[in-house]
Amino acid sequence: MLSRPNRLSRASFGAVSAGKRAISAHFSVSVGPAGTHGAAAVISKKTAKRATDRHLLKRRIMDVAAPFVAGNTGFVVYARSGSPSLPYQTLNIELTELLSRLLIKPQTV
Repeated sequence: MLSRPNRLSRASFGAVSAGKRAISAHFSVSVGPAGTHGAAAVISKKTAKRATDRHLLKRRIMDVAAPFVAGNTGFVVYARSGSPSLPYQTLNIELTELLSRLLIKPQTV
């Protein structure tokens, strides 16, 4: 899970979701304008019926997205159908490729 300062605020959520977007088979990622900061994951009940499945998928998405949270960039990851059944390695590869395509470079820790 991301720390509170690295999570996307509700106020900047609208600006980010209307930004530049990249789509894959299981995920869609929107990147906001400069000045927004943080990351968020959206998993609907249509995608995963049980709350435990939604929370597990959110934790996995945030684990992969954590190195990409940069100083001035905010992004939202939307889960699409089929994503709850993905193994972690496949999820990691797919999300890393999407985030890299949007020119978000991972931060070195």
